[in-house]
Amino acid sequence: MSEESGSLNPDTVGEKISAISDGSQVISTGRAIGTRVSEFVRESYCYRWLTKEPDPDIIVIDLRETYTVGPFITLLDTLIPHIEDAWNQSRVESTASRVFERLSEEVFDPLAETRGYELVVSVLAPPEPPERERTVADDPEPDEDEPS
Repeated sequence: MSEESGSLNPDTVGEKISAISDGSQVISTGRAIGTRVSEFVRESYCYRWLTKEPDPDIIVIDLRETYTVGPFITLLDTLIPHIEDAWNQSRVESTASRVFERLSEEVFDPLAETRGYELVVSVLAPPEPPERERTVADDPEPDEDEPS
C-alpha cells in the first residue's frame, strides 16, 4: 500500500508526534514540572528513608536457628505450658498468692501512707519530660548546620 492510499506508516506517525510535541509549550511545561516534582520527591526525607540501604553493621541472628541456643529455646517452649498449668493448680501457688495479698494489705498499703514512702517515691520517680513545641522541621536525623 502506498502513502497516497491513506494508510499510516508507524514511523511517520511517530515522527509527526515528536515534531508536534517538541514544539508544544504545554508539553514542555509539563515535562519541566514533572522533572521538578521528581527532583523534589527524590530529595525528600521520606523517599531517602524508604530507599536507604540497610546498615551493614547491623546483623540479626535468630537464636532459634543456632546450634547452641536453639535446642534450649525449643525445650523451654515445650515445657513452659506444662509448668504453668502445674503451677496454677498447685497448693504452693495458692499459698503464695494469699501471702502476697496479706503482705499487700497489711504491710505495703499502710506503708504507702507514711511520709518516708512519699519521699522515696518522689526521689525515685522519673522526671517529667520537658515540654517543647513540635514543628514540621523536626527531623530524626540531625541537620549538618545544627550542632549535635
